[in-house]
Amino acid sequence: MQLGKLQEILPELQALGVGIAAVSADDLEGAKIMIERTHVTFPILSDPTGVMLKSWSRWDFGNGVGLAGTFILGRDFAPVFFEDDGERFYKRPRIDRVLDVARTLAP
Repeated sequence: MQLGKLQEILPELQALGVGIAAVSADDLEGAKIMIERTHVTFPILSDPTGVMLKSWSRWDFGNGVGLAGTFILGRDFAPVFFEDDGERFYKRPRIDRVLDVARTLAP
């Protein structure tokens, strides 16, 4: 699971001045359960109505569900990296790719 991998590299990301947050289409209780299950120490944001996910075109309007995707944002909060994870929740960007992009953002 990518959340666990991101947790593993969190100290390195923090040393680069990079933060992490995950967005879940689950309700608040579901997001809390995900935090407990994965033991991550970074925020998992609850977006059950898809406000953020819709604004980033990560919402399936036909089925009313969020779509998986990985974004890395610059200091201005504009995306500098995006990978469409599609419907395959096992398909995530490799952690070394995430770190490579994060290193380009370091001050």
